[in-house]
Amino acid sequence: MGNPSNDLVSVIIPFFNEGDYFESCINSVLNQTYSNYEIIIINDGSDKEFVDKLKKYKNLYPNLIKLINHNINRGVSSARNSGISEAKGDYIAFIDSDDEWIPNKLEYQLKTMKENKLDFIHGSYFILDENEDFRGLLKATNMNYKTLLKSCDIGLSTVTIKTSLCKKYKFSDISTKEDYILWLQISKDIPILFGDEYVVCVYRKKKNSLSKSLVKKFVNAFIVYHKYERQSLIKTIFSVIRLSYFWLIKENKSMGKNIYPMDIVYIKNLKKISYKKSFILVALNMASLAYIKLFYLNIKKMIFWMDGYSCKSVIKEYTKLPGREIIEKVNPPRGLKNIYLCGNRSEKQINYIKKLFNKEVVVKEVPFFKTHRNIIEHKINFEDESIIIINISTPKQEILAQSILKQNQNKKLYIFCLGGGIAMACGEEEIVPNIIDDLNLEWFWRLKTNTWFRLKRLIYTSSIFFTKRISLFYKRFSFKEFVD
Repeated sequence: MGNPSNDLVSVIIPFFNEGDYFESCINSVLNQTYSNYEIIIINDGSDKEFVDKLKKYKNLYPNLIKLINHNINRGVSSARNSGISEAKGDYIAFIDSDDEWIPNKLEYQLKTMKENKLDFIHGSYFILDENEDFRGLLKATNMNYKTLLKSCDIGLSTVTIKTSLCKKYKFSDISTKEDYILWLQISKDIPILFGDEYVVCVYRKKKNSLSKSLVKKFVNAFIVYHKYERQSLIKTIFSVIRLSYFWLIKENKSMGKNIYPMDIVYIKNLKKISYKKSFILVALNMASLAYIKLFYLNIKKMIFWMDGYSCKSVIKEYTKLPGREIIEKVNPPRGLKNIYLCGNRSEKQINYIKKLFNKEVVVKEVPFFKTHRNIIEHKINFEDESIIIINISTPKQEILAQSILKQNQNKKLYIFCLGGGIAMACGEEEIVPNIIDDLNLEWFWRLKTNTWFRLKRLIYTSSIFFTKRISLFYKRFSFKEFVD
């Protein structure tokens, strides 16, 4: 896309004892495609161990990061106000320390602002919980003072604003809805707060976050309308009830209308893949259908092949392609630099892949992941123009594949989530007899080994799948054949 301007952007990050997600947050800023920015981190009285983490980043990027220290915890409003005071940029962009930007957030928004002569823009954002589970999509729309009074539909971490406009105001000293008060003030200054549907951020919905407390939400909503908007008592009560009503509508839309219908792309012939861009190849079976919500953020990068009999319930043109046959149908692109085996080390699999592709195999072992969060936190790097074969189970292998693409941006990586299929292909596991395969009882055959573990997983996964199927959940998707 190319940088739309040379304007300096001041990125403001308030910080208080954020140990889980700050690294993802700061890296999402450092990996922006727009390069002319400064980062202002306001340490709002954090404990020493967290201060040391901030100093580490400051030392790594001394000319890029400015660290402001509050000796005591003054609150997020005071922290942001300190950042605004120190901002030297033509624009200010906010991001909370547990949120993430997509790589071209700044570049896209600045380009849009220039083209439309805007002083303010906010964007759409995905919502994830602490387990990396998808919780919704909120789409941005144009807002004005009248519509803002009904509902606060502006995600703070999606906002970019002209510095000259932002410095006219301050965040109010209140535990939540401090941003709502600011948007209301700004909306009296400019007629439209421009909302763009392009997704620019991942918002983290945390159980212990301030904005999670319903009591505080009601109390602070009352304060917003009564104290800051100077509404009468009766009108304030009405406004709080109205705000709550529109919040319920917003929550419902975030998991419904804003997401669906969603396209799921499946492939019958792997030779159609041209390797023009990164992708994740995944088996479409009961497991992937059960855990499909874990793939929403990267569903457009995924290509499915029809593996399990369960996908017959969602695709009429069902033609089974066993996972053990996938690897032999791969036609590597020219200029391929590496082939990786990622997951569990297996000499049989290594030798099989090496012989099949006549190329050395680089092994990237991973530990046993107890939680999805463990997968996201695992650091792993790959060379550009590489095939990656993952041999762990679903949904962990798909979560790992998504994390690999996130950590290796601007690289072409072709990821094959083969699970146990590669073990069967190389003879490490016994191939399912034809008669069992024809009866679609491969799951029963696999219970021969690790019986108790696989049986528990089968019961759990099948319960999720059949619950979704009975509720007509899969009717929300449009299954389309792959076109490169």
